[in-house]
Amino acid sequence: MTEIHQILVGAGRTDAITNMARNLRSSLRDLGRSEIFAQHPSPDITDVIPLDEFPQKYSTKRTIIFHASGGDKEVHRFLQNSSDPLVLIFHNITPAHYFENFDPIRAGSLREGWSELEFLRSKVVLSIADSPYNAKGLKQIGYKNVVVLPLGVETSRLQKLTSDPAMLHRIERETSGHLLLYVGQAVPHKRPEVLIQTQSLLTQYLGRNTSLALVGPPTLPIVNDAAFQQSQRLHVPNCLFLGQVSDTELTALYQQADIFLTASMHEGLCIPVLEAMAAGVPTISRNIAALPDTVGTAGILLPPDAGPELFAEGVVELLENKDLYKQLTTSGKQQAKSFCSSSTTKTFLNMLAELD
Repeated sequence: MTEIHQILVGAGRTDAITNMARNLRSSLRDLGRSEIFAQHPSPDITDVIPLDEFPQKYSTKRTIIFHASGGDKEVHRFLQNSSDPLVLIFHNITPAHYFENFDPIRAGSLREGWSELEFLRSKVVLSIADSPYNAKGLKQIGYKNVVVLPLGVETSRLQKLTSDPAMLHRIERETSGHLLLYVGQAVPHKRPEVLIQTQSLLTQYLGRNTSLALVGPPTLPIVNDAAFQQSQRLHVPNCLFLGQVSDTELTALYQQADIFLTASMHEGLCIPVLEAMAAGVPTISRNIAALPDTVGTAGILLPPDAGPELFAEGVVELLENKDLYKQLTTSGKQQAKSFCSSSTTKTFLNMLAELD
């Protein structure tokens, strides 16, 4: 019996990489038994199995797919000791320097992640990167024949859901004017403070009626707290810190959003940008890391060092230039759709078959 199992370091209910693994699992199960295992699964999920429950090998054919996005000694030891063919799907590892002053332990884990990838290189029989930017990262540490395939990406998944009525009511009650939306973790390189400053410029200096909603888990509470305190010190109106939300709540937010903003300095792909474009929400981001490949010509790309002034200018341009807004709404949907082609999964399944 064929077995193709996926291994993650961590897994969460709404985590992007976990969702990509879930989508891929549906296709892998057409080939045989397929489960997702994680060293650190969130306690609120039931469809991901703890790695220490990985079954002893009893079939003659089994393949392991490792989703690499960080370092973990136990996962690395497990992969090193495994005799099964190893397929790598690389989602990028954030440069450690972004965390040095906030979380030295996490910074060390990120550095270890890159080292572990180098050690695993000789065991990997197929190397996949989900963006050209990530493929470049693998090649820089000696990987050859890296294939770029955005596997498990389902940009339109939220369009299949019904918007949460309570969130719709909350948006109506707690916001005014045009809604600016950010979705992502509260971590240093996402730079949420730039978005707070952008909202300050728009409302307090340019006289614009906008609201800013920041959505995502407070991965590093100190980053989330600093952004919140900044909004209080600057007396920035209409800032909503919503934290982790459900998929139906997120659907409501994309439905009501006018513009998606991210000031992130580092992305390996950026699923929230793709989901925003799929929902018809124009995006403004920096021209850095993988974002140029993800956005293409379907969004506004600012210089890598863009500050709140340029972000505010981008917002004003989109709100005043209706033709540009309509153009990016249309091209954004097309760009997002190009990332979830069934042919991508078919190509990957054919590659797995050729490993025999």
